[in-house]
Amino acid sequence: MESSLRSALEIPVGRGFSLKNLKTKNVAVSIIVSVLYVVLVYAFAPISFHQIQIRIANALIGLVPLLGWPGIYGLTLGVLLGNLSSPLGPIDLLSVLPSFVGLIAVYKLRQVSVILGLQIYSTLISIWVAFMLYLVFNLPYFVTFIYVFVGITIATTGLGYLLHRSAIRFGFKDLLKESVT
Repeated sequence: MESSLRSALEIPVGRGFSLKNLKTKNVAVSIIVSVLYVVLVYAFAPISFHQIQIRIANALIGLVPLLGWPGIYGLTLGVLLGNLSSPLGPIDLLSVLPSFVGLIAVYKLRQVSVILGLQIYSTLISIWVAFMLYLVFNLPYFVTFIYVFVGITIATTGLGYLLHRSAIRFGFKDLLKESVT
């Protein structure tokens, strides 16, 4: 009876994971990343939204190859919370879906090319944001895509890769090996 109750309470979180074996440190990392993302979105709100944007918070995406799933979960939550104040309205809350897919791409491509993963994320999000701006503000899609793409690429691929390399250089990766699985 106890065994069946215990297995019934295990809620799968992902491939090979369950809440039972989720480490407190992973949850803490996810929360910290989420809070950092939200703080950066709100601190740089004038350049975090609209057609011309350089969302500084996206630099944190450069840590996904080092943080793994806790970083993906934290950034996904950060995108949701950061977009609560979006001038685009509730539609911007749907940005969680392409962000999550893009974050998984960054993580999966970490052994191939971190820059490639970050650029795929930038492209995917640019397609989505340009589409939302077209729907909400009736902005021309192609021109809007170019503006958004440049800004997101600067923040995500440029600053994100710089943060990624800096974290490795300063031993952040070695510290995380002990803390995050």
